[in-house]
Amino acid sequence: MDISSLSTFLAAADTGSFTAAAQRVHVSPSTVTERIKQLEHRLGVVLFERDKRGCRLTLAGRKLLGPASQAVRAIDIARHEVGLPERFRCSLSFGAQYVLWNDGLLDWLAQTRGSLPDVAWRVTSGASARLNRDLAEGFLDFVLLYDPVFRPDIGSMPLFEDELILVTAGSSDTWRKDYVRIEWGRDLGVEIASRLDLAPESGLLLDLGERSADWLVKHAMAGYMPARSVASRIEAGELSRVNHAPRFHFPAYACWRRDMDESLLTALLESLKNSRICAE
Repeated sequence: MDISSLSTFLAAADTGSFTAAAQRVHVSPSTVTERIKQLEHRLGVVLFERDKRGCRLTLAGRKLLGPASQAVRAIDIARHEVGLPERFRCSLSFGAQYVLWNDGLLDWLAQTRGSLPDVAWRVTSGASARLNRDLAEGFLDFVLLYDPVFRPDIGSMPLFEDELILVTAGSSDTWRKDYVRIEWGRDLGVEIASRLDLAPESGLLLDLGERSADWLVKHAMAGYMPARSVASRIEAGELSRVNHAPRFHFPAYACWRRDMDESLLTALLESLKNSRICAE
């Protein structure tokens, strides 16, 4: 089972079309068809149902998604590791939650890379659920996020205190009809819904990190955002806090795999403690 077949399978699953998958992996549609047929033959299952509208995963195809994604990502990481010049003593896979990627974090990344010239970095962003999963599965070594999953094999350090506050770009008197649910973790989502006793009339769930605030401003809607991330928008008058709405404790953390290089971990934690990220 080769990686090109798995990559093609993932492209077809994501696009819902063998033609679109061919464009994504830069081969002909007939090559996509042949690769999928070979994969199905080796596994002894049918992976897709096809019709004029495109392709849909079968139950077997849905079961293959996770293992295929892990295999392709593992090979990508291996290629990165093996291809590193000799001047790098190790590599670091680093991720941060979308909403944390501000100028302060970018400055920290640049400064820390400069102070660790013998470390190669692989940097990504994502929602907390994916970052937690990738950290647990070994695809990431070190992450910054809200809503961490605490595990025996994962170390953690509080990064800074924050809270989720209800803000609106419309009227504070009518925020209930303009309320949008913004994803900040399942447990916190349940708590917010319970405290507000409110079913969002908009029928909209956002998981866009910092860009969720852009949506609120552009469409004059209301939702919960980390106070630090919207402080400048409140000061500029783009958003306002909804008075008397419940607030929710929402600290950010640095988390890491306990098997990562100890000297590298120490350097990362020290640089974070002395950075704008913790000072702001």
